[in-house]
Amino acid sequence: MADKKPRWRIMTGVGPPPAQSGPPKKWNYLPLETIGPGDFIEITMDKDEAKRVVNAVRSYAGRVGRKWDWKYSVRITDFGIGIWRVE
Repeated sequence: MADKKPRWRIMTGVGPPPAQSGPPKKWNYLPLETIGPGDFIEITMDKDEAKRVVNAVRSYAGRVGRKWDWKYSVRITDFGIGIWRVE
């Protein structure tokens, strides 16, 4: 055991680590930062798709709201999903 070489190495001049790749952001295109209090965004889709993705949209709106200290209301509407900025 004493004659084993270490399992690490030092490399110089390699630069910063590469950006981590993860799943693509699905709701990043929504302009939530640009709407004012009382404004409304509607994402048109059928009822079944709206029921399937409404929680993901709520989660994204909640993250943006915490970042800017704003509040959003996300509801299923007749035409898809509606997002209101309430504060």
